[in-house]
Amino acid sequence: MRILNTLFNIVAIAYALTIALVLTAIVTESAIFTSVRTEAQVLVLYKAFAGVGAGLLLVKVVFSSLYAANLRYENHIAQLKVNDLKVELYERRQEFRSNNFRTPISEERLEVAAV
Repeated sequence: MRILNTLFNIVAIAYALTIALVLTAIVTESAIFTSVRTEAQVLVLYKAFAGVGAGLLLVKVVFSSLYAANLRYENHIAQLKVNDLKVELYERRQEFRSNNFRTPISEERLEVAAV
């Protein structure tokens, strides 16, 4: 998902640069699109640019939402693993403590119990 989001960002930046060059008249429409010759064709080209831009914006919003949801899911899974490891560590500590704190039965207690 990360690669797809990055590729789409590159495409969106290239599109935005192309539009900026055309709108600032640094590059003419006929230089990029050889079939554009009349004012009506230029108007249709600008409408197509606007449509494609709207579509790219919509796809960008969807990709961003999916990418954010994927990151939240990965974070949730990592948090579950951390919690499992904490539980395992706690259980091992408790087991270690219960084995270490057992006091050996002294000889005096054994004699008292035998009498």
